[in-house]
This record gives sequence, structure tokens and C-alpha cells, in this order.
Amino acid sequence: MGERQTYPIPDKLLESIDTGILLVSNDNTIIFANDNAARIWGGPTPGLIGRKLDILFPTGTDILPCTFGENLTNVALCPSGVSGGNVCRSTTQNHHHLTLLRHDGTTFSAEMSVARVEGAGQQVFVISLRDVTRDLSRREQDLQYASVVQRNACGILILDSQCRITYANASAARFSGIGTEGMEGADFSAFLSGQQGDLATLQAFRRRLQRCRPFELEIHSRTDTGQDIWLLATVTPLCSPYEELHEVIVVLNDITGSEQIKALQKDMMGALTSNLSFNEILALMCRQIERIAPDVVTQIVVVDDEQRMHPVARARLPAQIAEVCTDLRIGPEVGSCGTALFTGREVVTPDIEADPKWKGFWQFVVPHGLMACWSVPILLRDGRVGGSLAFYFRAKRAPGRWHRRIADACLHLCALAIEQQRSREDIARLTQYDTLTGLPNRTGLRHGIRQRAARARRENLLALIINLDQFRAINNGLGRPAGDRLLAALARRLSGLISSDDLLARSGGDEFTLITTGGVERATALADTVMKTVAEPVVIDMVPVTITASIGIADNDGGRREMEILMQQAETALSQAKNADRNCYRFFSEEMNRQAADQILLANALKQAIRTDQLYLVYQPQVHAATGRLEGVEALARWTDPALGMISPGRFIPLAEETGQIEAIGLWSLRAACRQMALWMQAGVDVPVVSVNISALHFRNPDLPRLIGEILHESGIPPQRLTIELTESAMIENYDQTLIAAQAIRAMGIGLSMDDFGTGFSSLSNLANLPLNELKIDRSFMDGFEPTGKVHSVVTAIIRIGRSLGMTVVAEGVETQAQLDLLRQINCDVIQGYFFSRPLDVQDLEAWLKARPNTGCSQPGSQHDAA
Repeated sequence: MGERQTYPIPDKLLESIDTGILLVSNDNTIIFANDNAARIWGGPTPGLIGRKLDILFPTGTDILPCTFGENLTNVALCPSGVSGGNVCRSTTQNHHHLTLLRHDGTTFSAEMSVARVEGAGQQVFVISLRDVTRDLSRREQDLQYASVVQRNACGILILDSQCRITYANASAARFSGIGTEGMEGADFSAFLSGQQGDLATLQAFRRRLQRCRPFELEIHSRTDTGQDIWLLATVTPLCSPYEELHEVIVVLNDITGSEQIKALQKDMMGALTSNLSFNEILALMCRQIERIAPDVVTQIVVVDDEQRMHPVARARLPAQIAEVCTDLRIGPEVGSCGTALFTGREVVTPDIEADPKWKGFWQFVVPHGLMACWSVPILLRDGRVGGSLAFYFRAKRAPGRWHRRIADACLHLCALAIEQQRSREDIARLTQYDTLTGLPNRTGLRHGIRQRAARARRENLLALIINLDQFRAINNGLGRPAGDRLLAALARRLSGLISSDDLLARSGGDEFTLITTGGVERATALADTVMKTVAEPVVIDMVPVTITASIGIADNDGGRREMEILMQQAETALSQAKNADRNCYRFFSEEMNRQAADQILLANALKQAIRTDQLYLVYQPQVHAATGRLEGVEALARWTDPALGMISPGRFIPLAEETGQIEAIGLWSLRAACRQMALWMQAGVDVPVVSVNISALHFRNPDLPRLIGEILHESGIPPQRLTIELTESAMIENYDQTLIAAQAIRAMGIGLSMDDFGTGFSSLSNLANLPLNELKIDRSFMDGFEPTGKVHSVVTAIIRIGRSLGMTVVAEGVETQAQLDLLRQINCDVIQGYFFSRPLDVQDLEAWLKARPNTGCSQPGSQHDAA
């Protein structure tokens, strides 16, 4: 761009400056540019020389280059310099932050300084350029980061080495309730152990900080709006290599609305599936609530069918308050709980003493420092109110948002616990009570006897076993419905003879048992009255039906005999009465005791029978409910003695259990069933599985899995062809050992079935833990099994439980087409009972199999034409 010009500043000096330098003449022409200026511009140095300064400014810029000269004042000439040139220094500068234009048309952020110099009769402008794009970007990022930190939902604190707060964002200030200005410079201990903190938290913070490792700490605080809050503090100490503390970064997360409630729900769901009782489960809930909400005192009450409330759980609530609520009838002005139970709506009482609903009750509560109450009804799935959850406060107040969140999380769990307890009670009633008469059944009788055990040691108890003479003939002659009506009528009559302290049970199909107090005179009078009452005709379908009774009587000799002995002696006396002309009663005597010695002889005979193979097996088919195909058979032991004839299982099985011979019978049955299965397989007889019942005593033997394995090996049958049935009593009496044995048996590939389910009150958690593949509904549930009603509900629930756990469900004792149809409707898998077949010996079973169709709907079996 022409001949090199001279300037009042040496070239070498201009090139050595690390910023971009431009020399501009008065007419805005660039007369010099150093290499740094060209690099910033993005083009060659010659491309700048001789060009107007406008090339650096985008079109429409507000700052015009021509204004530089007007904005600068004149300065004196510089003194003479070196190298023959006149060197001048600037006396006036302007600084600008501008957006400039590169050679390629892109823009960049620049810092520009302008100075006017004069020398050697020349006047030029020296422009210093620096690209500050990156600096501005970093500055913007820093501002963005600061904004993010300041507006972060987490509280963020920075502490110095003395744990003084040097920085606190807005969330931290809100969490603390102190305010940003109050926090900066304050000691962190004030944040921890202020009005809402505690000394233990402060001590834990200081102790763990000394380790110079990150840690977490839970803090209870109160927000700037006065709400309780729980924080999780993540603490990161910044230390030197010598573990000298420099700074501490604390990040605070609000865990009030999530983690603690999740933990509570997890603990409660675990409790609901555990062995804890109903009261223990809800007491745990009260403790958990008070742990995460320390400002409340909790109570849970339930309401019964008579609209009376009963406290079932509390933690810190004084016992005296719970006692006041006990058996109190609910109503519209019966405190907070009674009113919530009555109306089905929550009741908020900010001031107990002043609220009309608490009139007559507040004086039992306020002296304990409880000033307010909030009660929420617990609604069950059917819409009924099952109970209420109450929060008591030590200050006059209404519940806060946190309290409501806790209640929302707990109400469903409370409802589950109440419904679970009611289901247990329903099952207990069904399994302990006879559906026909409403009296306790044999299970209920045993339960009642256990309850009277302590009383039996201090009083003279009487046991009367009442057996109806020739009832079977009446039942067969008039039909079962008529027989049921007769039993129900007699049960009502007998119930009218006893007091509330007596126990009357239906202990058998045609048998009642009465437990009462008194001596011989009382027993005699009562027996006479019973016999007369039973003998009075019962009109059934316009026909008077008369029946008599035989009664066996025993007493516990003033508490010197155990209840079990008492019942055995009454049974012995009943046998004596029935062996007479019936329609009489007999007292137990020593003569009867001698007769009881016959049982010993029978026990010896049974031992001999086991040893000499007098026992044999019969097999009852198990049929698929939908297709009618054979699913398997259950092996049942039978005994015919050469001298005594056929001995019923109802006689020799209890005797075997009592004498300990049941183990030998069980192993014999298992070995015989496996041998028979091997023969069927060889002969091509299609029996898929054989089931063998093993008693509770077997599962006490740790060698049981090994013994079963040896029997399988001896017979050579696959383990899948065998199913072991265990009873609920085996699980309840020795659960841990049973579980170990069951797991070992199942691991061998052998099926495992729970027999007589529903009679032993086993917990669902125990059931879920056992490796079962089959569940058998006890035959007692078939009595009273109708299209509607509680028995139907319980059977349906058992089937759903079994199927949800992946088990095949078998219904025992099915005798009618109606029962079969109902079981099909509720998806029962397998049917066993006299409707299809009585237990058959091998030959009859094979004939039964040949006579049945291969597929299609199930048909009634040989029970109709076989005894």
C-alpha cells in the first residue's frame, strides 16, 4: 500500500507489544498494524494497511471511528527519541468494550484503548486491541453458575476452617429460618443446635468432620415459614494432605416428603407380612409416625359392630387416655376419634379444652400436656369406617402439611391391617365354629379347653359328651337336610340349658360336648335335663322326630386331672353308655379305666401290624376340575387285624400319633406307595402322581429328606411322580425345622403339598416361604359351601392365595355336583372327594380308570354304587 511511512513510535516497539496495535491517521486510515492485530482480525497484515478503520466495525455500530479525534485533547510534542525518530507517549486515552468485525465477517468481543500521540510534525492515533471473547464467556458462565447455585432447590453452604458460614444460598437460608444475612459469618453450630436442633446432632457433626472424609447427617430444622423440616446434609470437608481443614461444603436436601415416608411404608408392609400380631403391627406404626413427626402423639382405635371404639395401638400416649376411650360408644360429640368414627370425616380440634365435642373428656387429656387433636377415619375397601388414626399435639394448632402427608401414607396401611385382622377373625370363626349350629366345632372346643386350663387347676370341671343315638338312621331315612335341621334345633335347645361360663361345642357329626363346673349332683341333674330336652320331639316338615342321647361324664377330681385326661375319661364313659342300652348316661369309673387298658392292647396290635404288613393302602383319585383327567391319587393307610377285624383310620391314626407309631406308618406308607407307583409305570397304568401324607412328627426328624431319597432310590420312580403332604400343624409346631426339611425335599424334585389348609391359622408369610407347589382346602369348608356367604368368600380367598403363589389348589371332601360347580366357577384346579370316588384298592382303582373317558367333562364316580 505504498512506501513505508515513518511514525513517532519505533516499529520494533510496536511489534514487541503482546496486544494488537493499530496506528490510524487523522482521516481514519490504518497506517500500521502489528502481527497481533492481524491475528485478532483474522487476515494478513498487509490487508489492514491503507484501509479505513471502518472495516473493523459492523454496519450500524453506534461508535464511529471519526469521533476518536474529537474526544481527545491536544498534547505536547514528545521529546526526541532514539534511532533518529521522535518517540511520544500518550497523555490521553479512551477505553471501549466493543463488538468488532473479523476478516471473515464474524464478530468478536474486544477491548479497545485509543491514545493520540504527536511527534515530528505528525499526529496519529494508537489503538490497542485485545480479544476478550473467551474472558466474557467465562465471566458469563461464572454468573450463570452463581445464579444456578443461588437458585438451587438444595441448600448450599460454604464454611471456613472454623466452621463459620461464608456463603449460603437462598434455599439454605429458607431451610434454616435464619435468613441469608443472619447466616453469613455465623457459626454452623447455630444452624445445627439452634432452637430446633439437638446436641447429639452437633456432636456427631464435629466428630465426623475431624476425619476429613465426606459424610451424611440428618438434621431437624424449621423453615422461614415455621414448618418442621427434615434435611439430609451431605458434608464434604476440603483438607490439606496433612488433614488440615480448609473449607467445608454442605449440601442440604429436603427429605421430609419422601425418604422417611418411603421407609415407614416399607417397614409397615414388612410388618403386615410378618408374624407380628395386629396390635404389634399398629403399635409399630405409631412409633414410626412419632419418630418422623416428633411433635405428635399418636393413637389408633377400631370400632366394633356395636359401634364401640377400642384403642389398639399407641406409643407415647398415656395409658389413662386409652382407657377412657375403651368400649366408648361413638357419636357426633364424642371427642375427635368418636366423632370421626361416627361421621366418617376427619375432625380437627385445634383447642381440646374449648371444643364442645370434648366436653366431659378434655380433663383426661389436657393435664398430660395434649392441647389439640386431629382424627382421621380409616376407611375400608367396602366403604365402612374401620377405625381412626389420631394425632395429638402439645400446642394449640391444626395439622400441618407434613402431618397430612404422613396420615395419607398410613391410612391405607391401617386399613390393610384392619382388613387382614378381620379376615383372620373370620377364618378363625369358620374353622372354630360349626356353620350349621353356630357352636364351636372340634377345633373351637380344643381352643376353649386351652383357655380353661388355668381354671381347671382350681375348680372341679365336668365334661359331658352327648352322642345322639341312631342319628345316622334318621339322617339316611329323612335325608341330610332334615338331619341338619334336627341338629340345629337340638343345638338351640342345649344352648338354652347352659350359662355364659359354660362351653358347649359340636364335637362331631352327631356329638356335642359340654364343659361346666360342679360336682356329682350337678352332673346328674344336668345329664337328666339334657336327656329330657333331647328326647322332646322336633317337628320337621310337619313330622315329629324323636331321638335319644347317650352321655359320658367325667370330672377333673377338683383340679387334680389335666383337661386332656378329663376328655379321654369322658370318651371312655360315653363308650360305656353306648355299649349299654343307649339313652342313658355313665360316669367314668376305675372299671372304665381298666377298660381303657384295651387301648394299650390295641397299640401293641398296631405295632405288630406295622411289623407284619397287616396295613395296606387305598387310593383316592384327584381329578382336574375342568377337564376331568386324573391328576393323581392320594395314598391312605388302612388296617384289618386278624382278630379285631377292620380298624377305622379314625381310631388307629390318633392312636399311632399318641404312641409315636405314626412315624413308622408314614415311612411304610411312603415306601408302599412308591413301590406301587413303580408297578403302575411298568404296567403302563397312567397314574401321574401319588401323594403321601407325612405327620408333624416326621418333620422333627432331620433325616427325613435322606430317608425319602433312599425310598425313591429303592423304588426307582422319578421324584416328579411323588408328592409329600404336610399339615399346617407340622408348620406351626416346628416351623424352622419344617422349612429346612421342605426345602431339601423340594430340591430333590418331589412335590410338596399343604394339607388341610385353613384349619391351623398359619401366617401367610410362613406359607409364602415354604417351597410348596400344591395347596389343599380342608374338607370342613365344604360344609356350608354355598354360592354366597363367608365360607364361599374364604374358599375363594384360599384359591386366589394359592394361585397367586403359583400353587395348584385341591379341594377335598367334594360330595355334590353343586359343590363341584361352585369350585369350577372360582377356578379351583383339582377336586378330590366321594363325588368322584371313594378311596379304592389297587384293583378297583385300575378298573375305575378303565371305566372313565379319557377326556371331557368330569362325571360322578363309584361312590354312588360302592360303599
